[in-house]
This record gives sequence, structure tokens and C-alpha cells, in this order.
Amino acid sequence: MQEKHAWNERLDLGHDALDREHHLQIALVSGLADAIERGRPRMARRLLEQLTGYSKEHFAGEELLMEAGGYRLLPAHRQEHQAILAEIQEIQYLFDRAEYDLAAPMALDLLTGLGSHIAASDRRFAEHAEQAPAATVSAAATASDPDEGIVLA
Repeated sequence: MQEKHAWNERLDLGHDALDREHHLQIALVSGLADAIERGRPRMARRLLEQLTGYSKEHFAGEELLMEAGGYRLLPAHRQEHQAILAEIQEIQYLFDRAEYDLAAPMALDLLTGLGSHIAASDRRFAEHAEQAPAATVSAAATASDPDEGIVLA
């Protein structure tokens, strides 16, 4: 697999908490695509499970921050999240049927789409959050560290 999926500067939002979460999300999708292409179905299945759970938690936390900050583009952003989760479910569907030849390019498409979402939609939110003192993030609001999260100003 070529390194077309590596983290790059266009994905850096300058927001430590979101950048950490996005970095992990990109790594999970990259690992998934790589495991499928290398014919490692057990590894791919584990990565797919992690990606599904992590993405749901990440999106829920991000949407909560948007709601708390009065982000007016929340409904559209939420639809993008739902579309990404639907793509992940489609990959799971194909993977469960051992249709790896279809799942692999979908994983690469997911990687591209997620990168675009971060670089455009999440960047708009990060810029809004910088200017809106109503809600800020002190640290990543992830399932792995529930003690970190939202700090309301």
C-alpha cells in the first residue's frame, strides 16, 4: 500500500484535542485498509471494530462541543458524521461476507473522505471554537479517557 494515507499538515487544525483524536481515527482507517490489502482478516476485523466504536464516540463528543458552542452548522456536520458511519457499516457488511476485493477500495475511499471532512468541515468548527468562548475543549473527549472532556467557560 502506498503512503497516500499518511497524516499531513492539511489535517492539522491547531487544536490539540481534536488533532489527537483525528490522528487516531486516520491511523485506524489506514491500518484497516492495509490489513485488508495484506490479507489479514483477523487484524482487519479488530481494526474495524475499534474504528466503529471510536468514530461513534468521537463524533458524539464533537457534536456535543458544537451544540455547547452554538455552532450553526451542526446539522450539516452531523449529516457528514452519519455518512461516514454509514461508510464504515458498508465496509463491515462487505467484510462480513468476505468480499475483501470490494472492502479494500471502500476503506481507501473512507480514508480520503475522512481526510476531506477533517480538512474542511472540522477546520471550520475549529475556527469557530477559537472565536466562540462559550465552549472549549481542554482535552480529547474519548471513551479511553472519560475524565477529560469539555470545559464550559
